[in-house]
Amino acid sequence: MKILLTGANGYIGMRLLPLLLEMNHEVVCAVRSADRLSVDKEIREKIEIVEIDF
Repeated sequence: MKILLTGANGYIGMRLLPLLLEMNHEVVCAVRSADRLSVDKEIREKIEIVEIDF
């Protein structure tokens, strides 16, 4: 399933992201700044990042 994860750099988003990837979901992370997304290189390769400010 393709999932949009808003707040991907927040407390809940950082804990939810690895779980969604483990469950083989396709994850699109919505963040204000891609540079501030604090995930390792391995995870960055598995996700799509969209910069947006709601």
